[in-house]
Amino acid sequence: MKHYINNFNASLLEALDEDKQLARLVLDESATKKITAILPRCYNQSSPEHYMRLTLQSMDGASYELIDICNNGGELSIWRAGMEGTACSAWPAGTQVLCAATAASFRNDGGTAVIKYEDAINDQLNALKIDALNGLNQVLLPVTDESDESKNLPIVIVNMKDGDEMLLEFKGIDTIDELPAFLNASRLAREI
Repeated sequence: MKHYINNFNASLLEALDEDKQLARLVLDESATKKITAILPRCYNQSSPEHYMRLTLQSMDGASYELIDICNNGGELSIWRAGMEGTACSAWPAGTQVLCAATAASFRNDGGTAVIKYEDAINDQLNALKIDALNGLNQVLLPVTDESDESKNLPIVIVNMKDGDEMLLEFKGIDTIDELPAFLNASRLAREI
């Protein structure tokens, strides 16, 4: 789940290299405590359940990089760098560190992904596979052959983590009783 702090602004106490994945993010004690008070401890740094997106920004505001951090027992660790297409860069001590809304926070990715029912069928899972990476707004079209045995398949949504949001619209479904079942993708992770 992604966490935020309104109007957070701090400075790096130690420089960061261009390759900063899993590096320690060193801020002053007050700033670190503000983050760790909100951001639950991370027990799996390779895929944390809770994280915060921060902006590293030059003093003149001309360049920036988005990073995702996690709380590593009271210390801040960089989980991912160069998010949302920003370039991974080295940053000197004194660089501004902000927690601000980014384009992805508000993104309507410019359209709606329309998925044909038949294209979503995954024989290996015996389910309809919906990939969250296809967009925040997706429409699943109804089965075209009503006699098709696949018309009652459950749905598995992949590439989605806690805190992510997606609008999935079902065409051709008029009542809640007609909605398909949803399977837990994390339990099927070895098969996906």
